[in-house]
Amino acid sequence: MNTNDALLVGVMAEVAYRTEELQKAGRSVWVDRARRASRRVRAARTEVRVPAQQRREAEQMPARSGEITR
Repeated sequence: MNTNDALLVGVMAEVAYRTEELQKAGRSVWVDRARRASRRVRAARTEVRVPAQQRREAEQMPARSGEITR
């Protein structure tokens, strides 16, 4: 095996590795999108209503350190 053959084998191995990694990354993006869409569909089916968050204004009394706020 001469030097050129060894370099070619190394380059081909690198190409195969990078191709596989790109395919994995593309697959994970697709899976994430599908999961996100299914979460939206499931959330739309539920009848739970979440109240809007209220922002604490500066003039309101701050919570005491011993109080549990939920």
